[in-house]
Amino acid sequence: MTGLLVLAFLLQSVVSSYLAIGGITPDFLLAAVVTYGLLFGWEVGLASGVIGGLLVDLIAARFIGLHVLSYGVVGLVSGLMEGRVFKENILLAPVGGLVGSVASQTIVVFCFWLYGLEVAPLGALRSTLLPAALYDMVLTILVYGRIYKYYLYLRPDPRGTIVIRRH
Repeated sequence: MTGLLVLAFLLQSVVSSYLAIGGITPDFLLAAVVTYGLLFGWEVGLASGVIGGLLVDLIAARFIGLHVLSYGVVGLVSGLMEGRVFKENILLAPVGGLVGSVASQTIVVFCFWLYGLEVAPLGALRSTLLPAALYDMVLTILVYGRIYKYYLYLRPDPRGTIVIRRH
């Protein structure tokens, strides 16, 4: 789990600026958090969200804990859905990525508003939130497909860690 999160963080901090479309950059960590939650449950989703959010907060954020909160909530909620969805469903990854991205960005904007910062008008939110959510949706499809290939070999341990098992 940690290896993929570090890889996603490196991609997000180094490569994402080169993949920007109209100023919108992909959120590799969010795609990994949603994928981990949907495949391995709320414990792994929450842990990956907190770790991924802390990595982003330590490097790029003005407010330590903002991305820990947003990614943690997204990982927790996507993990709570794990037992209620079919992991083979083709719509799971895009819907999870779209909802996770909108939820994460909404939490960040709400926290900015709570801190008294000027929040962009609704039109600006639509011009950045929707394209970013669509970008994250496509990215989640790619990440989910890659991790799902190895899902049979990776199973969550009851303690919330991922253990490689041989069949």
